Amino acid sequence: MTDSTPATATARALPRARRPKGVSADAPGMRAALYVRLSRETENSTSPERQRAACEALCAARGWQVVVVEEDIDVSGYSRGLDRPGLQRILARLAEFDVIVFFKIDRLARSTVDFAEIMKVTQAEGVALASASEPLDLTSSMGRAMAKVIAVFAELESDTIGMRVSSAHEHLRREGRYTGGRVPYGYRVVPNPDGAGKILEINPDEAKTIHEIVQRVLNQDSLLKIAVDLTESDKPSPGHSSRQTTGKRSDSKRWYPSTLRSLLGNPQLLGQVIEDGEPILMTDGLPLVNRPPILDVDTWQALQDELGRRANPGNRRREGTALLRGIVHCAVCRNRMYTYVAKGRVRYRCIGRLKARQAGTELTCYGVSIAGEGMEQHVTALFLEKFGAFPVVRMVEHVGEDFRPQIRQAREALEDLEKDRYDRGLFKGEEGAERYAAQYAKLEERLASLNEKQRTAKPAGVEAVPTGRTHAQLWKDADTAGKRDLLLNAGAYVEVGMSRKGGPRLDTSRLAVYFGEDGEIRRADADAKDVEAVVQRAAAQTLELF
Repeated sequence: MTDSTPATATARALPRARRPKGVSADAPGMRAALYVRLSRETENSTSPERQRAACEALCAARGWQVVVVEEDIDVSGYSRGLDRPGLQRILARLAEFDVIVFFKIDRLARSTVDFAEIMKVTQAEGVALASASEPLDLTSSMGRAMAKVIAVFAELESDTIGMRVSSAHEHLRREGRYTGGRVPYGYRVVPNPDGAGKILEINPDEAKTIHEIVQRVLNQDSLLKIAVDLTESDKPSPGHSSRQTTGKRSDSKRWYPSTLRSLLGNPQLLGQVIEDGEPILMTDGLPLVNRPPILDVDTWQALQDELGRRANPGNRRREGTALLRGIVHCAVCRNRMYTYVAKGRVRYRCIGRLKARQAGTELTCYGVSIAGEGMEQHVTALFLEKFGAFPVVRMVEHVGEDFRPQIRQAREALEDLEKDRYDRGLFKGEEGAERYAAQYAKLEERLASLNEKQRTAKPAGVEAVPTGRTHAQLWKDADTAGKRDLLLNAGAYVEVGMSRKGGPRLDTSRLAVYFGEDGEIRRADADAKDVEAVVQRAAAQTLELF
């Protein structure tokens, strides 16, 4: 904000005569620019009015004329450096005054580097610097040296304040309090029912949206399709200005696949507390959880496994890929068949002939080809006939519970407590004995509780969870990549033999279509993979299908 001078001041600053080097800034009649800065106004801060009053008092005492007053309110001198609007306006008008007056050095600059840069710029223009609360004469070498020393301590104080604020925020987060910033999607800010401050609680509407997204991801829907549907539903995205009051905001409600990946990969959905992008850990090394989780651990693990599968270059779903790519093989040379376009129609052909020529080996295959649309329709019909009515289930892996490390820790704590009393002579006197007995009883109670939990601990395992949809329903809603995934999960394998007769219609006698373990084994053998490993995996997939 710019404050014009009183009515008695001249309307236009007159050209300033250069002040000879070494002349004290105490000389009367000098033109002054007042600078006021405040990061955040609190009861303990020096208000802009108090800063300005102190600067004006100094000018009045020395006979200086106030030419301009500039303020930077709610502007950090530490994070913004010299990039402050009020300060920049002063530095742009150095030819119009003789001295810059500020309340304290830390109001002008929070770092030694910034202060030295300001001194360099002002000295080049013959402009003095004056502090209203510090007895410094910055026109002399000794005064400038002392100012730099003060600036060093101001920077140290700023760093110390930053460390105190960071520690205070971490303490509040550990206590379950909300410390400001972006609100995680799925939560909302409410008053703390147990005391001062605010906390985060689950936002029912956003939590419902998250559960719907997770269910669709686990049901093999693409992130792109989910993002499009969310945008069309007009639901605000996580960064929309309607739910974010600070930080990076957007006026667009549009969702993107990257938005979903960031949301679904955030451990805050488990109720974990995040600081600087990482979960806060407890003393036992486990993440701190002090707010209600939106997802349970089993769902979270299944979700991360699915996202990891999609991110894996070897298993990544390719949008727009051919339906039978990687599934259809040549019956002559057992090489994979790839698509090409001939006369506007998609066909599959074997490239075994090309591979043999490149390798310099004997040609054993003339290059089998077949119309793509008819073959895809035939394989689709067989798949739906065989699996369409079967329900789709999701295999959920339970991590299992193991309290043995905590039991060992509790036993060691009991042993240490006994050594403290009997070997080290601690807990002396009547009060000491009472404290010892109380601590010992608590540890024994905790050990008994852990032993009981270990006795009834949930074992690790895999559970088939129904999705409520059939394979036919899932096929209808899936895109090409999703349908290809369904075929691969069903163990689909297709071999194309040589053409026996011409004609526009598909000769299905050329096709051998396999599903299940038989198809998995044949595809692994054709691709030169470990057949034994495929047998074991196919058995697990059979459980998932049936």
